[in-house]
Amino acid sequence: MLRRLIAAMAMIGGTLLAVVLASDCAFAERRVALVVGNSLYQSVPQLPNPSRDAVSVAQMFRDAGFDTVETLNNVGNLEFKRGIRKFETTADQADIAVVYYAGHGLEIGGTNYLIPVDARLASDRDADDEAIPLERLVSSADGARRLRLIILDACRDNPFVGTMKRERRNLPTRAVSGGLGKVEPTMTDTLIAYAAKAGSTADDGDGDHSPFTTSILKNLPVPGLDIRLAFGRVRDEVLKATANRQEPYVYGALGGGTISLVPAPAVPREAPVSDVKADYDLVQKIGTRRAWEVFLATHPTGFYAELARAQIEALASQPQAPPSNIQVAAYPQSAPPSRDAPPTREQIEWDKIKDSVDIPVLQRFIRRFPDAPLAITAQQRVDLLKQAIQEREDKARAEREAARQAAEEAKRKADAEKAELAAQKKREDDERRAREAEAAEKARAAAAAAAAEKKRQDDERRAAAAEAERLAKAAEAERKAQEARQKAEQAERDRLAAEAAAAKAAAEKQARDAEDARKKAEIAAAKEASAAEKKRLEDERRAAAAEAERLAKAAEAERKAQEARQKAEQAERDRAAAAAAAAKAAAEKQAREAEEARKAAELAASREAACKEQQGKLDAIIAKGSEGTGVDDLKAFSRTVTCDRLGPLVVAAIDRFNAEAAKRAATLPNSPQLVTSAQTELVRLGCLTGKPDGKLSEPTKAALVRYFSIGGQPTEADKVSVTQDLVGELAKRATRVCPIQCKGDETLKGDLCVANEKPAPAATASRKNEDEDKPRRKQTSREADREPVRRARPENDAPRARQQAVARPSIVSGGGGHSTMIGVGF
Repeated sequence: MLRRLIAAMAMIGGTLLAVVLASDCAFAERRVALVVGNSLYQSVPQLPNPSRDAVSVAQMFRDAGFDTVETLNNVGNLEFKRGIRKFETTADQADIAVVYYAGHGLEIGGTNYLIPVDARLASDRDADDEAIPLERLVSSADGARRLRLIILDACRDNPFVGTMKRERRNLPTRAVSGGLGKVEPTMTDTLIAYAAKAGSTADDGDGDHSPFTTSILKNLPVPGLDIRLAFGRVRDEVLKATANRQEPYVYGALGGGTISLVPAPAVPREAPVSDVKADYDLVQKIGTRRAWEVFLATHPTGFYAELARAQIEALASQPQAPPSNIQVAAYPQSAPPSRDAPPTREQIEWDKIKDSVDIPVLQRFIRRFPDAPLAITAQQRVDLLKQAIQEREDKARAEREAARQAAEEAKRKADAEKAELAAQKKREDDERRAREAEAAEKARAAAAAAAAEKKRQDDERRAAAAEAERLAKAAEAERKAQEARQKAEQAERDRLAAEAAAAKAAAEKQARDAEDARKKAEIAAAKEASAAEKKRLEDERRAAAAEAERLAKAAEAERKAQEARQKAEQAERDRAAAAAAAAKAAAEKQAREAEEARKAAELAASREAACKEQQGKLDAIIAKGSEGTGVDDLKAFSRTVTCDRLGPLVVAAIDRFNAEAAKRAATLPNSPQLVTSAQTELVRLGCLTGKPDGKLSEPTKAALVRYFSIGGQPTEADKVSVTQDLVGELAKRATRVCPIQCKGDETLKGDLCVANEKPAPAATASRKNEDEDKPRRKQTSREADREPVRRARPENDAPRARQQAVARPSIVSGGGGHSTMIGVGF
């Protein structure tokens, strides 16, 4: 019955639809990505590449057709956490989720941390508050169903490791590491790709990107390339680029199927042979011509298609009734006519068209026999034919639309690649100029540092010389004081020796005198006893006076020695005070210099930060381009820029933007440049006189109207517009277009306008015979007098004559009278 045939056709169409849908299922995947790049660290030296790496990787994902690409550049702690939380929602129920991070990372006690730009890691206890655990970033992609990929370019040599204090005593000895530790994913279908093996560090690279990211950009977006094979290529390329110093590593495992970030391009696939055979068996059971035609439309090529064509040829050459045990579902059969009954006209007409696929023929049969049972069969065939035609048209339309979309996609990709190449070249030029400016700035800074170092060394040398001189003076004072003390001690020893000698001499003299006196006394007896007593008393007085004098001299020597000691002590105190004052002055000077150096360093750091910020703004304005408000934005930025090294870049960018704007303005209709070019070409073509001035004046409009009229394109002067196409058309003209115009009393001869010949006087004929005997020279001169005199050109016509002389040959000519014109050729 008819419903069985429709069901069979639906099965065949369903097979074809399944094949088409199978080729398009890969493009229905939902892919999302989170890209983070941290370069501008605030408490440690900055990294040049992560921000550029992140921008390029994000663009790679966008070019690969990812549904969502979230980018975070130079983020702090709070912004980092908010970005991860937002991506958790984005990645939920996605098919593929990719997270890329470039920046600093470290391992503390077996836990990996990613470091925001505002992190302050004074000790290992600060990591929980100041850094982001890697596990949190990994878990943000857990909502994906088919693939979770974490790419970490964070194994750089970390400056935080050397400055952090170890306050957690219960951790192992090597608790803080500059690289990242090994992490095994806890979920299936998850890969974690490291730029280097666990515990090792990776190079930041000397180019625009790190070696790891450079290889990522090259291999991950390859359509249809399995993710495991892509990372294998990344490993080989990084090992080669770093001379085997850095080996990327991937942790985790995937199933046996092929998983790629970018699906392979769809290619038409033929139905399996088993499906074709099943369709063939089904149609063979039906056995009608229409069923075989539907089979061929579904499977136009192959072994079974040839068998189907043979079946159609057999049906056409040997029509036969369907077997008794098979019910034909194609068309309802009317009751067979009686053998004796003659065929009706309806039957005769139907026999003529029953195998026809021409819809108008079948429709005419239906109109002629609207109430006949066979009209229903004819209408069913018309419906099937229209359905088949509609299916073919839909299929052709779908194929055309697919081809158009493929062409548009190819064109878009080509334009994107071209734009990317141009942007890449522009970025390379800007970065090269920035590097040159930075190198010049570093050279100036190095020169300033060298000058400061030389000044410091000179100051230290002078301070050392002053200190040496001070020490020499102090030593000289100490030596003189020592000599004074030695002289005082020697004088004291000399005085005591003199006193002892004097006392001894006095004692000896006194003993001698006493002995003499005793002898005299004994001789003189008692008579001299009183005189001896008196003499004794006098000697005692003199001895007392001598003793008093000796004591006075000893006291004076002691006083002088005390004064010398006091002077020496005072000199020592003065020396110590001078040394303390010099040391204090040197310390104060060193403190002032240290403070100035600190302020200079802070000023340089603030200037560098301002330069980085302004560099980012300048890059954004330059990336925007000169169109729209680009020139105004760049000029407004130039008035606010404070970074010295950006000055030449801003000036160069303004010049380039102005040149681009001027170039665009020059291409606008009726611009002075286009008008000047058109005037130059019109002068060359003989349609305009005068010098080009870039103004669309009335003579210029008239010349253009004349040019269009000669070309068969009459145009009004008010509607004349000078465009690039018009200038190009004028430039293509190799010959003169507008002919020379002469006045009414002139005729064009060659390239000159000559006055018309005047009638000769009547007396000329009578004088002819009289002058025959005159010399031939005079006759020649008279005949020359009778020739039409050419109109003399004024000197001011010389430029016009030269202008016409350089024109190329033309075959354009005009009629006589006032409008007599002819082209000039050389």
